Amino acid sequence: MASRFPFVLSGSRALPNNSALLVVAALFLIIFVSAIGCIREEDITLEQRAHQLAAQLMCPVCDGQTIDGSSAQISQDMRLKVRELLDEGQTNAEIKDYFVLRYGEDILAAPEGSGFNLLAWVVPVFIVFGGIGIALVAIKNMRKAGIQAKSSPLPAQKNGDLSDFLAQVDRDLSGPPDSLTSDQDPKSPSPANQNEEANF
Repeated sequence: MASRFPFVLSGSRALPNNSALLVVAALFLIIFVSAIGCIREEDITLEQRAHQLAAQLMCPVCDGQTIDGSSAQISQDMRLKVRELLDEGQTNAEIKDYFVLRYGEDILAAPEGSGFNLLAWVVPVFIVFGGIGIALVAIKNMRKAGIQAKSSPLPAQKNGDLSDFLAQVDRDLSGPPDSLTSDQDPKSPSPANQNEEANF
């Protein structure tokens, strides 16, 4: 039977549809990230670049704020320095390196995508695709378990054990509520009473 997706090969070596969807999603993600990275710095104005860089640099004296959103004096000075370096023709990477040399790696709002810092970019992608893969496998296993449960016959009931128990319940319920353990007539005197009467 032909696959619903043209990129899935037919035959015994064909990929499962879920795997094919995962591959296509990964390709779209790679293309999207590459397209963003291919935007040239010259295609945007200096003012836009200044805002982008200010949003990528942390304020050294603020708590979790970039210099773009901080009103501290040092942030204002850093924004002016960014604009000055842009006017000198420096690239975004050179400007970030300038601030890293003075304040350290913590000045960057996001780690650089190189060396050990590359893990901060790669690990979340693996976590997302790993989660998607686990979810697909779990759904597949649940469907398989549901099909097996529908197709498998019900286990044979232990009628012998159940019928004995029900018979005992019926016997208990059908007897008189206050049944006597002895076979005597309740009106007849007990042997002890007969002896007492004889003594009189």
